[in-house]
Amino acid sequence: MAINFGIANDYNVFVFGNLSLSNTDAEGRVAVGGNATLSNYGVGAGVVPMPPANTDASFVVDGTVNVTGGSNASGNTVVNPGSTILSYTMGNPNGQLITGTPIDFLAAEQYLKCASAFWAGLAPNTTGQVVFGQLNLTGTDEALNVFSLDSGNLYGSGLSLAQLNGINIIAPLGSTILINVAGTAIQYGSYQMFRNGVTATRENARRILWNFPQALTWSNSTTAVYGSVLAPFAAANTTFSQINGNIIFDSYSGNAESHNELFIGELPEATACLLTTSSTTSTTTSTTSTTTTTSTTTSTTSTTTTTSTTTSTTSTTTTTTTTTTSTTTTTSTTTSSTTTSTTTTQVPVPRQQAITDLLTSVALEQAALSHILNAEGEKMQRILSFEQVTAETVLQANRSVESMVNTISGLEMILADKITLFQDCICEENQ
Repeated sequence: MAINFGIANDYNVFVFGNLSLSNTDAEGRVAVGGNATLSNYGVGAGVVPMPPANTDASFVVDGTVNVTGGSNASGNTVVNPGSTILSYTMGNPNGQLITGTPIDFLAAEQYLKCASAFWAGLAPNTTGQVVFGQLNLTGTDEALNVFSLDSGNLYGSGLSLAQLNGINIIAPLGSTILINVAGTAIQYGSYQMFRNGVTATRENARRILWNFPQALTWSNSTTAVYGSVLAPFAAANTTFSQINGNIIFDSYSGNAESHNELFIGELPEATACLLTTSSTTSTTTSTTSTTTTTSTTTSTTSTTTTTSTTTSTTSTTTTTTTTTTSTTTTTSTTTSSTTTSTTTTQVPVPRQQAITDLLTSVALEQAALSHILNAEGEKMQRILSFEQVTAETVLQANRSVESMVNTISGLEMILADKITLFQDCICEENQ
């Protein structure tokens, strides 16, 4: 299985630079390599299972922190020790505000920019066409389907991403979908995405990657994007929309929702982009003493000879002393190391504030849905205003609008379920 996004795999939102969002939420974890400017922003409510308290780096900021309201539901908010905290009133019901550097943002940025270019270089094995304003992407491979699009002229149709009225991805449901989109300025229109002819689901999104290796700007207003978005050079801006998957930008602003449908597809490993990492451990070693003692006894040999001329008898006596050497060596070594950690604790926001934040997010979602419905109405009016519009075009547009209305009805039920979670909840004062 491929490494995919490296450390960014675990994060719903991952930006190398600044993050500026308000009145919305990311269901998963969030990592910011620059400054975080957030207002009434939620983090981690969709992380399942919930990590043990005070263990998860759910919200990581490497730059200046200016965060008011909202809640980090799943774990700790980890701020670089050298960062400036202008404001931090976010709640941490399952963690706390601490200092640390759990992410090497520079290494992650280098890898992901390289990987984006690597995947963009894969040969496409699919087809595509634009029919009545809808982009149909067709692949048959059971494992990996690679598409290659020109954002300003989709398959020679002359239409851009912003001018479509729908996108339908037709391929085996278990396959990985890689959509490489060329262009420096990316803009989605207002339309719906389908998977094999039916409305795309959040589960479908987990195997889709939209790769924008050249994008310098990326914007979306009302389209729900199904699939992870990798635009590592782009300054992204979104309003009243949603992205289902991993979201990786250079910088990110607006108020779109981020749904925690993390990428599980299998892409070829960008082995040429992998960085070799090394760790250094500082160790102090001192040798107390080394002593060597050697003793030697020299051998001595003596010989005595006695001769008697009368009896012709000779007697010889020899005495030998053996040399002995002994050596003793003693070495004493001491090793020491030191680890220092710093922890800062922030008082959590009251529970009733967290509930208020949730209800506020529901109201904002309702407003976003009303904008989508209004856009669908305007689209239908525009089509009917054409002088030579055919009945087939009207029927197809009607089916598209009907599908969108059905989708919004389903979302309304989800919002209603969110509200019912707290309809019987009575919070005591200061809870």
